Amino acid sequence: MYVIETEDLYFSYDGKEYVLGGVDLRIEEGEFVGIVGPNGAGKTTLLKVLLGFLKPSHGKVRLFGVELERFREWHRIGYVPQRLEVERNYPATARELLRCVGKEDKISPIVSYLHMETFLDRSFLELSGGQQRILLLGMALVSEAELLLLDEPTAGLDLHVRTHMMEILRELTENEGKTALMVSHDVGLMLENVSKIVCLDGRIHYTGEPEEALSAIEDVFGLKRGV
Repeated sequence: MYVIETEDLYFSYDGKEYVLGGVDLRIEEGEFVGIVGPNGAGKTTLLKVLLGFLKPSHGKVRLFGVELERFREWHRIGYVPQRLEVERNYPATARELLRCVGKEDKISPIVSYLHMETFLDRSFLELSGGQQRILLLGMALVSEAELLLLDEPTAGLDLHVRTHMMEILRELTENEGKTALMVSHDVGLMLENVSKIVCLDGRIHYTGEPEEALSAIEDVFGLKRGV
């Protein structure tokens, strides 16, 4: 059984030009999968289709072996979006947001794990973009989700924090059996940490070992290592 499976997946925003066309993707439990591709390649769109935010034009999506239309166990999935839209007067602190999704005894280890102590009692709106991304990852981990879907989680973070976040995700997949699907433009960091690379530009051009992905990335997308 695959944690994620798509079959001949198509999606269009306008009913005419397909953003995704014929995407066949299979992800197994414990894999750390990185999705790379140019702007407009459909990377974020694919995550939103997997989450049920967008309805496919054609094809099948299965989560944990269950077709998307019948899937109800959303507590098994943690989503880290590029940004979280909140009201400008939103008063909740980072600590309170963590308490909304997880039990108290799970919060302290995650706070320490992600080095969140310095901003734990600050309002979400007072946090920098990088701190907000770390908090969103923390919320996903506190919820004990089995599958993590991450959209540019390292954007705006300095190299030390980006590297630490990737190490955490690698440890979670290798040692705790979690599965992660991550969209990122940080190609170099992805190649060093993920277990599988997917090159997407509307359709999948390559899927496989990171060690063999670099030439495909450069040839198909014009991306360079470290971009």
